[in-house]
Amino acid sequence: MNGVITAYNKQRGFGLISQYLVPESIYFDISDCKAKGLYIGSSVQFEIAITKRGRVAKNIMGMSRLRSNAKTPVLV
Repeated sequence: MNGVITAYNKQRGFGLISQYLVPESIYFDISDCKAKGLYIGSSVQFEIAITKRGRVAKNIMGMSRLRSNAKTPVLV
């Protein structure tokens, strides 16, 4: 699945991922991130797992943005 990081609490190590046309945000823990350098607004790819707490994101990886010109940064 694809989404965008919309919130992150650095002190507590968790955040939320939103998906296009899906009203509920998905919880994630920083320990489930496979990429470094992610920030609020980063596009990510992830899997969903069902836990006692509900749906959570697992195996989170950053997605590269398509370059429209040479000055556009690419996420790694």
